[in-house]
Amino acid sequence: MNTPVTRWGAVALALCLTLLGGCSNKGFESPRAAAEPASAPVEQVSSVGRPEGRLLAWSADLSVEVVDVDKTVAELNARIVALGGYVEEKSDYQGMNYNLVYRVPDKLFDSTVSEIEQSGKVLSRSVKGKDVTEQYVDLDTRLKTNLALRDRFRDLLGKARDVKDILQIETELNRVQTEIDAMEARMRILNDQIHMSVIRLTLLQQTPPQSPTIYGPLGYLYKGVEWVVVKLFVIRE
Repeated sequence: MNTPVTRWGAVALALCLTLLGGCSNKGFESPRAAAEPASAPVEQVSSVGRPEGRLLAWSADLSVEVVDVDKTVAELNARIVALGGYVEEKSDYQGMNYNLVYRVPDKLFDSTVSEIEQSGKVLSRSVKGKDVTEQYVDLDTRLKTNLALRDRFRDLLGKARDVKDILQIETELNRVQTEIDAMEARMRILNDQIHMSVIRLTLLQQTPPQSPTIYGPLGYLYKGVEWVVVKLFVIRE
């Protein structure tokens, strides 16, 4: 069988064009819808700033001053784990200030932020949602196209008999598989960003208020002498 090698390049091009047309007609399936049964009721998100039909990666940056920083860290860490989240990063400065990064389920993001704010005095607060809908749709479409193309190349490889044809198909198959691996890794990252929100928290130890100094008779005499001595040497600073 003497088939020109260039024939497989034409076949690959035709497959790509056909699969691109087929995948574009299928539309986009939300990752939430794919993970839930079709008969399950859809939970509507009513929080302000959460438009329906969009995929948002939520994050918050908080700075909170607390009375007992060590106790607060232990309580918050336990609470985050109980909610199905986890501590992604943790660092401290001499046990006085802590920098923490939490990952929590998206549906519990708002309530978790509110709970953290109630642990002390909020010094700063920033909450934002990054819209990744277009990025997800584009990646999902290209991934489906490459998966279908990989299946076709595998089918052609099973039917090929000429060594040159086999080598050409294997080269294309390896290229497509490499792209699929990269896309699947990126898809996992996007899904993690969508479903597990980020809370970056700085906890500061509250400085206890100092009691006012109350001088005795000799104390007032000492302060008076100190004032006189200072004025003898310094008129104005």
